[in-house]
Formats: sequence, C-alpha cells, structure tokens
Amino acid sequence: MFLESSAKPIDSSLQTSVEKLEKTSPGLSVIAARQFCYPLVETGIELMVTAPRKFNVLEEFILRASLEITPKPTEVELAQVLGLDPIFVRSTTANLQALNTLKILPDGSLQLTPEGRTFYEKGSVPQPPESHPIYAIADPLLEATAFELNPLRESALNLPNLGDFLPLNSRIPRVDSLTLAEVQQCLIHQGLGFHRPESGKEVTAFQIAQPPETRWQSVALFAIFDTLNQRLTLQLRRGQQLLESATLWLETLQSEGKISLTELFEICSTRGEESFPQENPEVEARLEQVRQAAIEPVTDNVEENSTPTGRAILISESQIHTQFLETLQTATHQVLIYSPRFTEQGINYRLLQGLETLVKRGVWILVGQGTIPGKLSKITPISQEWLTKLAAVKTAEGLSAIQIVALEESHAKEVVIDRQIYICSAHNWLTYGGDRLPLGESLYQVTLPEIVSEAYQSLSTQFQQRAESLWQQAITTQDESLATTSLSIWGALGMAETALQQIQDREWLELLPIWLKIACQGLRSQQMSPDSPSLNQALSQLSKLTPDSPQLDSLCEAWRQVMGVIADQDGTIALNLLSEPVWQDFIRLGIASEAVESPDAFIAGELAKLAANLSPTQNPPRKKSKHHKSG
Repeated sequence: MFLESSAKPIDSSLQTSVEKLEKTSPGLSVIAARQFCYPLVETGIELMVTAPRKFNVLEEFILRASLEITPKPTEVELAQVLGLDPIFVRSTTANLQALNTLKILPDGSLQLTPEGRTFYEKGSVPQPPESHPIYAIADPLLEATAFELNPLRESALNLPNLGDFLPLNSRIPRVDSLTLAEVQQCLIHQGLGFHRPESGKEVTAFQIAQPPETRWQSVALFAIFDTLNQRLTLQLRRGQQLLESATLWLETLQSEGKISLTELFEICSTRGEESFPQENPEVEARLEQVRQAAIEPVTDNVEENSTPTGRAILISESQIHTQFLETLQTATHQVLIYSPRFTEQGINYRLLQGLETLVKRGVWILVGQGTIPGKLSKITPISQEWLTKLAAVKTAEGLSAIQIVALEESHAKEVVIDRQIYICSAHNWLTYGGDRLPLGESLYQVTLPEIVSEAYQSLSTQFQQRAESLWQQAITTQDESLATTSLSIWGALGMAETALQQIQDREWLELLPIWLKIACQGLRSQQMSPDSPSLNQALSQLSKLTPDSPQLDSLCEAWRQVMGVIADQDGTIALNLLSEPVWQDFIRLGIASEAVESPDAFIAGELAKLAANLSPTQNPPRKKSKHHKSG
C-alpha cells in the first residue's frame, strides 16, 4: 500500500546525495534531481610577471650613494672611491637604469628614481618580466572567469545539455575584455601566487596565447520541498558545493516564467491528474491538522516534544514502507485501510504475510478503495489475482477476514489501527510557476486521540454505510454472499449486535452460522466480550429452529466453536450461557450429543478440540480458565 519510496524523477547517480540531504535535514524532501552538463570556455593566456631579487653589494652601494651623497656622485667618482675599474660601475648602473631604478643626469651625476627608492627601502630590485602560461575558464553558470594552472581534461559527458533549457550563452564572460586590474584581482582571490604586490611580485601585462575551446562540466539540479513551510526551493550543485549565485539566477528565471521545471526534470504535466484523484476537503483538513501537529517534533527532539496524550511524527520517505509494516503488526483487533489506488508494488507479499499474521491473532481488516463519484466502475482496482489472494486469508472458522469494498473518492491513504494509531499519507503534486511537480508521499504516524478519533469516525461511517447498502441489496436479491460481506463489515467494526439484530429483523436465520463465525473472531480480538448480551440473544433463536431447519449442520458446528472460544477465555461464563433451556436446545438440535452427560463435559470436549486444532502460534492471549469439572 505504502511504497518503499515514491516514483520521483531522481537520477540514480544522485540517490545517495538525496538520501543524505533528507536524513540530515528533517522536513525536507527532494522531489526531483537531475544531472546536466554545460559548456565552459577555456582560453590560453600568457602572463608577464615581474618579481624582485635581493640587490648585490655594488648595487646597494650605488643606490645608497645616489640617495645620500651630496652633491650627487658620478660613475667615475664612485669607481675611484671603490677602487674599481669604471667599467664595472657603468655595467651595474646600466642594469639599474634598465630596471627603472636609477637615472643619469646630463652632468653625469646619478639620481635614484621613485621606483628605485621603493625597491631600495625593501632591499631588492626588480627582475626582467617572465612569461607564464595559464588558462582562463569562463563559466556561464557562475557568470565569472577563473584561472587554472593546467588545461581542463577533455571528457565527453553523456548528460543532457543545460544550455538547451537555460540561456547560458548570454552569460559567458569574454576573456579578451578583461582589464589588467580584473586579472590581477582574480589571481589574488584564487591565491595562485602570480600577483603579490606586498612582496613585489606583480603581473604587469597579459595576452591571449591560444584560441577559446569548449570544455564540459557536470552539474546537478535539485528541487527541494520544505514540508514544514510548504515551500519549494531550487539548488544547483557541483558535488557537495552549492552554486549560490547560479541558484538565485535560476529561481529568478523560474519566477519570471522563462523556464519550465517539468521540462527540466522531464515530468509529464498531466501525469498527476491522471494518476491521483482530486482532494477531498474533509480529509485534506484533517491532513493539515496532522501537518501542523508534526511541525514541532520534526524541528526539535521528538521525545522532548511528545506529550502524554500522543504525538504526530513525519516518517522519512525511504522508511515509509518499513514503518507502515512494523506499525501494522501492533494491531490487536482491528485495522481500517483506505487507499485511492492500489498498485502491484503496494499490494505485495510482505503486506500479505503481515495481514495473514494479524488475522491469526483475531484481527479484522477492512479495506476501502476509491471510486469516481457517480460512476459504478472502480478506478485501478486491485487485480483479480490479488483479490483472490486476499480473499483466501481466512479466520480459524473459514470466514474471509479481509473485506474489500468501494468507498468515496479521496486523495489520501489512511489507516486506523485499534482506534489508537492513525497513519495518513497523500501523494501530492505541487503547482509551481505553472508546473506540476511530484511531491511524493509524506507519511505521518499519529497517536493524538482527537485526530485518531476523527479519522476513525470518518472511515468507520463509510464502511457502515457500505455495509447497510450491501445488506439492502442482499435482502432484495436474497444473496447470501452479499449478506456475509455486510455481516463481516459490521463484525469488523465491533457491531456484532447490529449484525445479529438485522438477521432477527429479517428472520434470516440461515445466516446465524455466519454470525457465529464472526463472533468467534470478535472474541479472539476482544472486540466482543464473552458475556456480551448478543450471545444470549443468539442463543434465544435456537428455540425457533427444528432438527430439519436449513443450515443446521453449519449452525451446530459454529456453536461448538463459539462455546470452545468462550470457555478458553472464561469457563464460568461459558457454563452460565448453557442454562437449562439452552442446554435442552443444544441436545434437541444436535449441537451437543445425547451421549454428553452435562454442559461441563460438553465444554471440556470443546476445549480439548480447540487445543488440538490450534498451534501455539495461533493461540491468542487468554485469561486463566475459570472452568472446573463438576464431581
């Protein structure tokens, strides 16, 4: 019924990332995720980089003399002071002039330039510019240019081109339009080490060295629904990195109606309308109550926020199927199920085995499926194969324990267990900017008494109405099969008295064996008490029967079974039911053999048969028997 996870457009390669995001962010559900590729533009660049070096002793002496000696010295004067051949001084001053740190005035004296003064203070002189190859990568998603030391690897990505859906070409930055200052700033930001003015290393120029080439980059697009705030967000991710600026641009395009998310995620826009019915206002109001009740436990610690009166919790989608089956097994007497659609994936062997286990414990199960208002035909009914398998799940007395009937159309799946636990889920679609996106299932498990009671009342009323309708048809057509279904529904709802009263009012006493089988299951599930007045009422009908009455054999066997089950729970009550008039009817009709000496002996025999027929795993919890054999 509740699938392991809903069929949402999520690329298999992104499934792990989706599960991690949903696990670490309660209340968030990834409703679609798809990988794309898009083109980057790679351009070869040549940088001209200057870097300082420590000056040597002669350079330091010349620069210092040019700065501090007055009047300014000439090359010949410095050579004389140093005792060097003037050729060595001229060679050094020529290098300093080439580096724009020193100039020779018309009178031959030496003067430090402003750049030279700066380098002198740093204790270094600039070197001639060096050429460094680098690669400019223009990224249209980020609308920015980055630099790489090595060219990107060429790779063919077998992914849809994001450029087919988004206007990427208009966002590709032109590398040849970059200014030197922009290049320098980008190099500083990336920390590539080419431009570090504080250390004297500077990019002084750049030029295009290789023509632009296309390279491909992968990117993931996520559509994420916040179930608490009922809000959809989009995210573009590269691995674990969220591309914030690209995400903002994408949301702007969506808000302006310039892109379609159904096209981006390949979602059929009519699929939701064909597959799921329209909202039922009453049910939707109840679901909204549940959503609001679940908000606080989802955002904080569940145990701290739960109250003695119950709670509502949101189950993560990956845990829906497992959680449903585990909770289902807590049932002790009754399960009401409604689903607008049943699929082969939802009705499966795990569910069937779980239902069989419940029935062995005495649990009644009612299953409702939706119909289109005003039409008799069912929509996507349970397949005949599974109808046969479900109908084959019998009570110990051979009565079908799972009743499947058509109810009002609704968009939600609802389950009520023992009138104490309410499980609800709706496979909704989100209308977003004209698109319809699948939200998947949001399963809630509720133990808040008021909400559980309201849900039970709604479902049980529908089942009651269906039982009454089938009963009227059965009366008109004298169809015992329809009548059995009606009686079983009443029995499952704990309305055995109503079922018996209908049989009496119509004097349809041939149905008494069916009612007794229903009573056996009710006694096992403790929906019916061993001292229920309806049992005495049923016993009073025996006086109306004769040894040649129809269905007498079935009636006799059914009463033996009922008395055995009652005696197993409370022997004293079983004996009290067998009053003298009743015991005489038991003997007269052959329910008890004339060879049986007393009610005591009869009960003892039925207890022995019950013990022999039921395996230990089939025996329900029982009270200590109060039956004692008479001496």
